[in-house]
Amino acid sequence: MTNQPRNRVVVFRLSQEEYQSLKDASERRSARNLSDFTRSEVLSYLQADTYGKLDSRITDVEQKVADLQTQVDRLQGVNYVSKSQA
Repeated sequence: MTNQPRNRVVVFRLSQEEYQSLKDASERRSARNLSDFTRSEVLSYLQADTYGKLDSRITDVEQKVADLQTQVDRLQGVNYVSKSQA
């Protein structure tokens, strides 16, 4: 939760089925009200998405490091073979 005042409003429209689905989910979670539920779900999603992007970037870096290690190992093998043939 934030200590800052909540003075921004977000408005979006839902179909009757979407609204009922959101309301049902809110009730299953025993949320105080639909606005609190929706706000907490959206903010949780944003936080999870941020971590997901970070995890993805870390995975990419790890893969690049592994690729570089493979290339270094291959080059060392080539150099070893070249030196032993000399």
